[in-house]
Amino acid sequence: MEQEINGLTSMRPVRSIGTSRRSVTGRVAFGGKSIPFESSLERDFLVLLDFDLAVEDVLEQPCRITFTDANGRERHYTPDFLVEYGDGERVIFEVKYRANLKDEWTSLKPRFRAAIRYAKQNGMRFSIATEVEIRGGAYLANARFLRPYRDYKWTPAIDEHLIKTLVTLGETTPESLLAAAYWTLENRIKAVSSLWRLVATRRIHADLYEPLTMATPIWTTLEDGL
Repeated sequence: MEQEINGLTSMRPVRSIGTSRRSVTGRVAFGGKSIPFESSLERDFLVLLDFDLAVEDVLEQPCRITFTDANGRERHYTPDFLVEYGDGERVIFEVKYRANLKDEWTSLKPRFRAAIRYAKQNGMRFSIATEVEIRGGAYLANARFLRPYRDYKWTPAIDEHLIKTLVTLGETTPESLLAAAYWTLENRIKAVSSLWRLVATRRIHADLYEPLTMATPIWTTLEDGL
């Protein structure tokens, strides 16, 4: 093991991510910083992490793990991300397409075994995230749709009115909530951004694993909304 993990805020990646003609590279905004990615799958994974309220911090290329291969040679493995959650849990993630896992399993297996040992020794877990977990269902599309609304201007009067109206109505839909909250189409249109921002910040709840539309069931409680 070549790097002990104590806290993410004081850590730096063990290697930098450069540009590549063979992969998609870029950066995703997360908690006031930007995190680089090496593939579109990693990009989508970072979008999910940024949208997850339970995630406190993320570090890319967090550590270099030393292990011995079947031929007795010393090898090194650098996982993709270290994720720290609000409850204190820390998880080392490898992001891989399932096809790559299948094709490269012989070489990947000893790396992953070393990562599991390393994680246990440092009070963490090791996990593999594939396109099934990252892109399966509607959650990723919903996260992409809702993330920009988090930065929309906060309008306390509209927020409070929507929440109180929703508490009165009980479970309803975005379309019905807007219709009940405002008589005119103009005011309903003005309130749409606030409504989606409340969903994005989880003050209004919806099943985000299902496609999000104006007919999606939504609900809240007065305690959630405050």
